[in-house]
Amino acid sequence: MDGSESETIFDSLNLNPQLFINAALNIVDELIQSAFDHLHQEASTQLKVDGSDRAEDLTKGLDYIRNTIQSSLDKRLTMWEKYCFLRLFVVPEGFSLPKDDEASVGDIMDVDVVGLGIPDLDSQLVSLRTKLTLAEHESGQLKREIQALERQSAINNHQATAISELTKLSDHLKKKTLKYP
Repeated sequence: MDGSESETIFDSLNLNPQLFINAALNIVDELIQSAFDHLHQEASTQLKVDGSDRAEDLTKGLDYIRNTIQSSLDKRLTMWEKYCFLRLFVVPEGFSLPKDDEASVGDIMDVDVVGLGIPDLDSQLVSLRTKLTLAEHESGQLKREIQALERQSAINNHQATAISELTKLSDHLKKKTLKYP
């Protein structure tokens, strides 16, 4: 975003992507600083190194770890910053601000955040959510029915096995009684 059409449009809307990125980077730096300050304090307390020669070693070790993490994080945040400028803060080609008599800046920024102000899509989304809820409910009912059928099938199999065994036993008894009249 270097003196481009995007920059002009952002300026006209009193938006500054660089300030947003700088604020995000500052928050990350503050988080890292406070995390390592807390780590140093806790490590000093746990290891009981305050006022000893080991306190300097602890500080050196934590500084080394912090610098390693900070270096890796700086590389990733630099890539994120480039991505923001190349992809997020680029106004589509052909975009133009409305003229003063067409709309005001407030009208441009007045967007329905939930549905992006597109009624057809909003109604389709509501419809799809309703259908999904109904499908989930029906799926639950079908799962319960399948479980009931599986239990009934197991009972039927058990009964069939018992009847088969009784039939075999009955045949066996009949054979014995026929042999010895």
